[in-house]
Amino acid sequence: GKSSDCLLTRLTRTRQGLGPRIPYYSERMLSKLDVRPADVLTNDRTKAALCTFAGLTCAALSLQSWSSPIYASRCYAFDKGDRERSKGWKILGKRSVVDVSEIQTCVHEMRDAYASGCNLPLENRIASLSSLLRMVTENENHILDAVWKDLRRPVGETLYYDILLVQSELRKLIKNLRLWTAPERIAKHSLLTFPSSQWIENEPYGTVLVVGPFNYPFLLTISIVAGAVAAGNNVILKPSNDVPFSSTLLEDLFSRYLDPAVVSVVGPRVPGDGIDVMTALLAEKFEFIFFTGSTQVGSIVAQRAGAKLTPYALELGGKNPVFVTPTADLQIAAKQCIWGRTLNSGQQCVAPEYVLCHHAILGEFAFELKRWIAKLISDPYSEGCMGQLVGGGSVGRNATDRAVRFLDKIGTAGEKLVCGGGYRKELGIIEPTVVICGWDSELMQDELFCPILCVIPYHNLKDTAVMVRSRPKPLALYMFSRSTIEQRTVLDNTTSGGVTINGVIYHAGHSSLPFGGVGESGSGVYHGRHTIDCFQHKKPVLKKWRGVGDMGIISDPFFIYGPYCNGGMKTKLLRLVGYMS
Repeated sequence: GKSSDCLLTRLTRTRQGLGPRIPYYSERMLSKLDVRPADVLTNDRTKAALCTFAGLTCAALSLQSWSSPIYASRCYAFDKGDRERSKGWKILGKRSVVDVSEIQTCVHEMRDAYASGCNLPLENRIASLSSLLRMVTENENHILDAVWKDLRRPVGETLYYDILLVQSELRKLIKNLRLWTAPERIAKHSLLTFPSSQWIENEPYGTVLVVGPFNYPFLLTISIVAGAVAAGNNVILKPSNDVPFSSTLLEDLFSRYLDPAVVSVVGPRVPGDGIDVMTALLAEKFEFIFFTGSTQVGSIVAQRAGAKLTPYALELGGKNPVFVTPTADLQIAAKQCIWGRTLNSGQQCVAPEYVLCHHAILGEFAFELKRWIAKLISDPYSEGCMGQLVGGGSVGRNATDRAVRFLDKIGTAGEKLVCGGGYRKELGIIEPTVVICGWDSELMQDELFCPILCVIPYHNLKDTAVMVRSRPKPLALYMFSRSTIEQRTVLDNTTSGGVTINGVIYHAGHSSLPFGGVGESGSGVYHGRHTIDCFQHKKPVLKKWRGVGDMGIISDPFFIYGPYCNGGMKTKLLRLVGYMS
């Protein structure tokens, strides 16, 4: 800028005739050096020389800024030794893992594959993501058929959640990959490090483990694997044994459409219930672990990962509350609660578990719940109306037995059955059930994970919010209210992974919002760009500028080096820099 506006001149103008009054903070800085403003830069030649010096220095600094490596092309160094070792691989690219004893070999070969740099160039990542999109698009009918055999879920639910949402996620990753993985420039400077340029490098972790659940076998595996691949990692995927048709199809599709050095599926061909496979995988060293499942298994994953200092993300669950206040639209509240509770037969981590309904509208709300069940699920036992309960076997006998035990507890502690309560074990189906109960009911102890909805009346909203806050933190929280004050009361007095107001589940479907738990409901977030961020290390980089023509006055100030004397000029300058940094 103009010399009259240069920083040195502006900071040292006196109050008498040299320009605007010196700001208070400038006087304080000069006072720390025991310098009077009137004594600084009173000679015109000195001012001109210093301004010229400052201008040349700024020009040199600008050149340094534009020559920063943040703008340079990537220079990956691939390990030729690892490429040679790939010729001796026994599993990758040759066959599936068919025994637990082969898992260690598979993990070691995947680590060699990552060291070879197969997934580091952005072009390779985009090619892998495009192959994933083609995989889902070309095999839509196979996916629908596999999920039907495993879950008997309505076709519309599978189409939207396991196919269309996955395609949407993949398209966003392909479109925005260069932007989302580019270094992030930090424009703000610090006087302590000036002159410098600084940025954040997005660095992949390496070989990562992704453990998928049974409830959405394609959505909660492919979309997460895609984020890991987009971040530059290679992946070992462990799908759920509770959905054998879907897991086997996943292994077949990944082996046909993707390089096995980028993604390998482990588990479907290994006999057993999958526990031994999970144990063997957790015994190996990974750079990151992403687990979706129950809180019980998630705590084991966290312990095993912590023992190896492996970072992880846990997407768990919990008992998700719904607040219904007197100002709510009861029809839409009841409709949303029934839809969210019966979706996938209640087997989803963000499903509403219990409703906290104001006592004055309890009767009307219970009537609306019953009406919407009859309207949305007229015959729960008809094929394709509701999915079957899964867990502990392909026909879901254990999961159904668990749900039946919950039904048997109705009435033992004053619970009142509003509707439902029936079941057919041979089909793995229980009817949508609404129960009015209290906080002390056994139904309020564990996550139900089935289409049973508890309703608890309340009197004071703030006290009820505090009660919710005292319980384990849920993955999701919902509220129906037209009052901004009521909405703010719940938001300010509760903790949860995410919130939807005047609806359920919607926040989990917005790709630009981070999705994840807190406390007992998990750690880490994903969705869209957040999925890439989840699988990358944010590496801060600072480049100190040298040779800028300032003779070291700015770029290498003398006062950062010792020795120091108490009250000397170096000490005063250090205090000044510390004050301004």
